[in-house]
Amino acid sequence: MALDGLFCYALGNELNALSGAKVERLNQTARDELFLRLYKEGIKYNLIVSAAPNSPRVALCDKEDPAQTAAPTAFCMLLRKHLNAARITSVYAPDNERIICFEFDSINELGYVEKKRLYVELMGKCSNILLADGENKLLGALYLTDITSTTRHILIGMPYEAPPKQTKRDPFTVTKQEFLQLCETYAEKDAGEFILMSFLCFSPLTARETAFRAGGCLGKTVGETGAEKLYDSFVSVIEALENHSLSPCVVKDGEGKMIAFSFTEIKQYGHGFTVEGRETLSEVLNLFFEEKGKREKQRVRSHDIQKLISNIKTRLTRKRVNQLKELKECENGALYKRSGDLIIANIYALKQGMKTAELYDYETGETVSVKLDERLSPSNNAKAYYKKYTKLKHAAVALEEQIKKAENEEIYIESVADALSRAETDADFDEIRRELAKEGYISDRSRSKQKQKVKGQKPLSFVTSGGYPVRVGKNNIQNDELTLSADKTDIWFHVKDHPASHAVMYTGGEEPDARSYTEAAMLAAYHSSVRGAKNVAVDYTPVRFVKKPNGSKPGFVIYNKYYTAYVDAEMPDTVKVLK
Repeated sequence: MALDGLFCYALGNELNALSGAKVERLNQTARDELFLRLYKEGIKYNLIVSAAPNSPRVALCDKEDPAQTAAPTAFCMLLRKHLNAARITSVYAPDNERIICFEFDSINELGYVEKKRLYVELMGKCSNILLADGENKLLGALYLTDITSTTRHILIGMPYEAPPKQTKRDPFTVTKQEFLQLCETYAEKDAGEFILMSFLCFSPLTARETAFRAGGCLGKTVGETGAEKLYDSFVSVIEALENHSLSPCVVKDGEGKMIAFSFTEIKQYGHGFTVEGRETLSEVLNLFFEEKGKREKQRVRSHDIQKLISNIKTRLTRKRVNQLKELKECENGALYKRSGDLIIANIYALKQGMKTAELYDYETGETVSVKLDERLSPSNNAKAYYKKYTKLKHAAVALEEQIKKAENEEIYIESVADALSRAETDADFDEIRRELAKEGYISDRSRSKQKQKVKGQKPLSFVTSGGYPVRVGKNNIQNDELTLSADKTDIWFHVKDHPASHAVMYTGGEEPDARSYTEAAMLAAYHSSVRGAKNVAVDYTPVRFVKKPNGSKPGFVIYNKYYTAYVDAEMPDTVKVLK
């Protein structure tokens, strides 16, 4: 992970500015997360301390008073006992460790000052928070081990032990000669992998970045990169840390999703990725892990709906394959009709009891072999062929209707999946569940919540730079409500040929300016399945031209008079967001 020993070294230096701050309040905001309110020289600081496996971090934040757990744990009460009103004396990262250590001056029950240490181990699934006294004996920990542990003991009363060290070199003390000798030994090794395997503190991201700066691209070996160039790049990273010359940043992919962060500028990513600088390491950590946590919560909340949608898609795909196969078979109907016609045309030459007959086709001049049922008369054989033809003809009509219905159902399910991808709150997910229950995809008995009367959610609201309100539906039910309740002169927007939200710009009977049209089209494109794409086609038309067919699925409309704008599917900076 990008939260390596080098990042922790820089983070410890940044947080050391809290030295002298007093702990005013300590709350537990999650099972593995703490919130500390600190004061220093009249300035208030809010500190998050998290050992969550998916979002371990220690960072200053802007949250004033996050929600607490229903009941604090025994470990939280222990921390309050020892750290409330304590004063931070220093913050640092122990040598070559992914650990942040806070040292406190704490006042005991008798009024004497005692030293305390809070160790925050930022190690993914192995993250932990531990409290030790001045002699470094453990007073408590978020996660304790038992006496049978063979790797590391975390027990109350025992001295604090750092995690076992790896057999790598210290990047802060290695000499140039040692570095060059290593390069000579591993000349055929990939340069990034060489840095990662040889030195402590480096994450794969930082190791690759060091190699990239030296060789100009990734994938080069140590020998191809050059030992001197690799050493210079290596030293520049270490010296930047020691001189506090940092460039905190986050890396985003083409869809705007954060994929990495670092204490130094990242240059290794190519076209389609963006690197955004930030002021502090705390800001970087909060941005990255809050977005990651948001995605994880969304995944958990939407798991049952995602599974349902996946099953429906599988069923519809299988159904369509079978229907197309049956429709292909219906093409044989023309052959049955031809056989019946040939029997009637040659009936004078046929008699009951024949199994096959060679019949002359007066249209083509060919002789065709026709199978006959020996139990039936020639006329009844013709009737049997005509009956098969009629049956297949009617089946083809029914199958075409069913295939069209299945296609519309697939479009609807894709629209639900699109709305689900942008749902954020529990209320958003519940509204999608209610929509699926209404359409018969979820049993009311299996969803007791569906029977409860729940207040409907409001669409997203914006105001263009020209002062025109724009509302965007968050799901199909809201899409229908927006479109059907709008005035006939209001302007309706929708991305062309893709699942997307309906957007309505309320004009009040006026003709909006061109910029407002563009902003409304961008809002429609941004709230769609093609978010982040360039040059997206967005149809727009007055609401009077938008119709909803009787019996159609939620969110489905038709329109035949429209214009098309091409915009980037990005959130326009010039619109005002209303809450």
